[in-house]
Amino acid sequence: MIRGRGDLWGVPGAENRREPGRSTLVAGVAAMLLAWAPAEPLEGQSFRITGNTNVRYVDVRPLVRDSVPAEEVAGRGLLRQRPDGQVIRCAPGAQFCRGTRPGPTVSTVPGTQDLEVSAWGFGQGIRLHGQLRGRASWGGHPDLWPRAGDAVDLLAAFGEVDRERFRVRLGRQWKVSGLGFYNFDGLAATFRPTVEGLSLEGYAGRSLVRGLNEPRTGEALEAIEELAPTEPGLVFGGEARYRPSPRLNVGALYHRDIRDDRAGLYSELARADGVFRYGMASVEAAVEADVAARELNEARLRVRGPPVRSFSLAGEVRRYRPYFELWTIWGAFSPVGFDESRMDLTWTRPQGDVVVRGEVAYRSYDDTGMDVGLGDFRTTGWRLGGNASWSPAAAWRVESGGRVEIGFGAASRQVQGRVMRRFGDRGFVALRALAFDQLYEFRLDEGAVVGAGAESSYRITDRARVVAGLTGYRHLNQGPTPRADWTQLRGNLRVQWVVGSEPEVRLERGREGLR
Repeated sequence: MIRGRGDLWGVPGAENRREPGRSTLVAGVAAMLLAWAPAEPLEGQSFRITGNTNVRYVDVRPLVRDSVPAEEVAGRGLLRQRPDGQVIRCAPGAQFCRGTRPGPTVSTVPGTQDLEVSAWGFGQGIRLHGQLRGRASWGGHPDLWPRAGDAVDLLAAFGEVDRERFRVRLGRQWKVSGLGFYNFDGLAATFRPTVEGLSLEGYAGRSLVRGLNEPRTGEALEAIEELAPTEPGLVFGGEARYRPSPRLNVGALYHRDIRDDRAGLYSELARADGVFRYGMASVEAAVEADVAARELNEARLRVRGPPVRSFSLAGEVRRYRPYFELWTIWGAFSPVGFDESRMDLTWTRPQGDVVVRGEVAYRSYDDTGMDVGLGDFRTTGWRLGGNASWSPAAAWRVESGGRVEIGFGAASRQVQGRVMRRFGDRGFVALRALAFDQLYEFRLDEGAVVGAGAESSYRITDRARVVAGLTGYRHLNQGPTPRADWTQLRGNLRVQWVVGSEPEVRLERGREGLR
């Protein structure tokens, strides 16, 4: 829901403004670059193109609706059980009882192509940058994959001027901070005053939906939100960071997103954080607030001690409350917060070939203030987990881990293991196995899921790498009439490549990622 502010800003003619298009965005980027570009062409102009070609294979058994005549189901109440064990829903006075069951196996083969282009050499500190994502989906059910119908996305397109004391970006970009990732079309400027360690940043523009790179009024949001916003958003904010020494780093951030017609807010957030390091010990703290709702979203304090006899201990306390932007109806359901305490203990053998880590956490949930008439629900939760790795030789690595978590209305258990063999800096081959089950809200209903698979990576050249993997999952002990079947097969094939002349851009040896 949008919290209206009436004519607070008092901007006349707001209803006559039009949303800026991509042509306006491109024109603005070009104008900024021309202002700093030299009169004569420069030598040494170059470019870099980074590509990520990704193809997946997925087969699943989606849920389909099922119904039976009400007179064929014995018993009373809203939820009833058929003789074969299937649980169905029988509404009062309805002629049919309804439920769900696994349908036939279907498959899809989605593919994405990411292109990242950078060009420079137009003048001191001037760079053009763009990121494009293309999508396609094949197989028997191509619409099964999310956003399969969105063929092309412009993730970023900006021009940049970077000098010693400032940096200016104009175009489609994103702000990365303690508040997360925020995409927008507009201007961002960073200033580095003469005070050592101080940086100031401000940004403003048209906001985009987080994770979708689309305007708030576009079809991408309307397809998943029945009450999507009717007005685009305008975002502005600023961040200040100060690092007087390598030991201390503090910062503060303010972020505000308003309707284009100035009639209300979409979000208003503030955050402050800092870290102090002394040797291998550190103290981190952060506070995040929903300014518009006058709610504390998160307060966190984490302390890590120096290693003692190969042991390293860290502890954290956190206060957290789920946050929703003001335009969505989910915030009206008064999400419940919790307090959490967590401790991590890590042991590393002096030779460095064995690392063992354990984790324990405890949560206390706030009172919901509701009486559902079904008895008492637990108000606490806990998590216990750990993992270990062993490298018996330089080319071999063995990993294992597991976790048990009990929460408010949900629980899960999982274990996994992995054996990897490296082949110098060319790549690796790994085998993995896992098992898990989940209860209540994200339930399997009955049984557990086990899986096994293989993955590999091979560096073709210093600028090209191929990564592949295949994993099969089997749902065991489901009962005679399962409501869900998690049995499935998943595979992926990814090719990463680089074209261009920037000397620093190469595939890291022995690693999968691009620099």
